Amino acid sequence: MQSKLLTWFEQQRRDLPWRGERNPYAVWVSEIMLQQTQVETVIPFFERWMSRFPDVTALAQASESEVLQHWSGLGYYRRARYLHQAAKYFVDTHHAQLPCTQSEWLNAPGVGAYTSAAIASIAFGERVAVVDGNVKRVVARLQRLKFVMNDRALHVAAEQWSQQQIESASCAAGDWNEALMELGATVCRPRLPLCEVCPINESCQAHQEGDEPTAYPLPAKRKAFKKMEIDYVWATREGQCVLLPRNQGWNLGLYESPTREQWQGEVGELLGVVSHTITHHKISARFFAAADLDEHRQHYCDPSSVPLSGLMRKWLARCPVSDGIFELPTASMR
Repeated sequence: MQSKLLTWFEQQRRDLPWRGERNPYAVWVSEIMLQQTQVETVIPFFERWMSRFPDVTALAQASESEVLQHWSGLGYYRRARYLHQAAKYFVDTHHAQLPCTQSEWLNAPGVGAYTSAAIASIAFGERVAVVDGNVKRVVARLQRLKFVMNDRALHVAAEQWSQQQIESASCAAGDWNEALMELGATVCRPRLPLCEVCPINESCQAHQEGDEPTAYPLPAKRKAFKKMEIDYVWATREGQCVLLPRNQGWNLGLYESPTREQWQGEVGELLGVVSHTITHHKISARFFAAADLDEHRQHYCDPSSVPLSGLMRKWLARCPVSDGIFELPTASMR
């Protein structure tokens, strides 16, 4: 089974910009970006990030505002702040040298069990198993485990099984971990798995027993969404608009139009409504025209010069300040 999976991975793996050189910094950045975000979405953001922050020193020396601006569009901005904090930590305490073991990586801000294992195994060859959602799904089907997807018992079972495979294999641990995750991402998919082309279907109990593979693992319960309504004021002139950094709730430090409470001036007609979902909140954002364009005049700016929230990016895509003033990369979030 190990040989078949690794041969398949060598022949079929996707050509991704963070693969190949085993650069630990690139592996680290990619793993953080890939958390709760699709590969296709991450690629252009990763390439722009690496162009601006090619190493840990460049990232540590950047301002938080610039870091957030280069992250803008990927969502879950805490990840960017943790990357920035960890870069400063490595520069200050490790002389900009990235550690090579999972235990050392766990000391860095924002680095947990999964990320530390991924970096240590892929970039440095430490023989430690990596467990993400793809791995848990593959193992649940291979062994017909009737656990809920987010059940700790499934995580433990997947980790133990994969660790045994690593310890008994002669291949590099990073190759095994990447192959298993790649199989889950491209073949052993949550819906419509491609069982007939799976390189290890002969070792899969769900497939051999004639079960429906999608029955494994059991689906996790989804959290209920909370509905919210927010009114914003849209003020623009001479290719600029009024934007303020958020100072409470989510997306701290990211820029949006002022709310009606912040504006404290005259408001005109309703211009449009934007629907946005974030952290289990469904937001209905209404944008009203500003009646007094001199209000908050010190806050007029070019929106391409500040880190924007996802909601604000959606609004600017519909109602740009003026043609050709700025360009915003798009991202689809899972």
